[in-house]
Amino acid sequence: MNSMNITMLVARKEIKEILKNKGLLFGSVWMGGSFGIVFSSQAYSLDNSVFSMALLAGVLVGYMFSGQVFLREKRGGIIETLLCTPLSLKSVWFGKVVGTTIPAYLISLLTVALVTIVSGITLHSFLFPSVVMLIHIFVVVPVFIVSAISLMGLCQFLFGMRENKIMGYLVMLGLLPFIFPNLIGGFIQGEMSLVVSWAEVAVLLVVSVLLLALTTYLSRYLSKEKIVTTIP
Repeated sequence: MNSMNITMLVARKEIKEILKNKGLLFGSVWMGGSFGIVFSSQAYSLDNSVFSMALLAGVLVGYMFSGQVFLREKRGGIIETLLCTPLSLKSVWFGKVVGTTIPAYLISLLTVALVTIVSGITLHSFLFPSVVMLIHIFVVVPVFIVSAISLMGLCQFLFGMRENKIMGYLVMLGLLPFIFPNLIGGFIQGEMSLVVSWAEVAVLLVVSVLLLALTTYLSRYLSKEKIVTTIP
């Protein structure tokens, strides 16, 4: 079995486990739906709301899911059984990342849909995201989410439970500046703007690709011995 087959096998297994956890699934859908409804009040700047909420919902839900996919298996000792198999550790890690990213991205799309629909109802006129937002939603957002989850998953594999709490907060704080377009626009143009530009989307895509490349490179330091020593 090649590495791609292993990755998809693990991904399907993680998606099934997430779907089985009704409490976690309901909480994540509720979170994404709440974001969509609450931030639809910024209908005067639909692109701005869509830009931020697609990312924020995807990353926060991804953080919730990664806790089950990576940390819960370490707490329950399930990971020890997995490590005894001949499966490639890197393929297992990336399979878990893919299995977490897919449902997180779907909830991100749910948030975008609710922002768009509720904004249209509020203004009595249906609004539609611009072309730059469509590129952002269907290209940049999934890359950003998978890069964020890959970093979280790597930390959760490499560090112990106590360190993981700190690392989780640090990762989230480090990603927040890239979630809000005003901050990126202020960095690029020297001023804040409610209009999301191609430059802001391009910067986020470059950052996402670089982060994914970095975590992929760092995954070479994954080892079964390191994971075993961090199991409580």
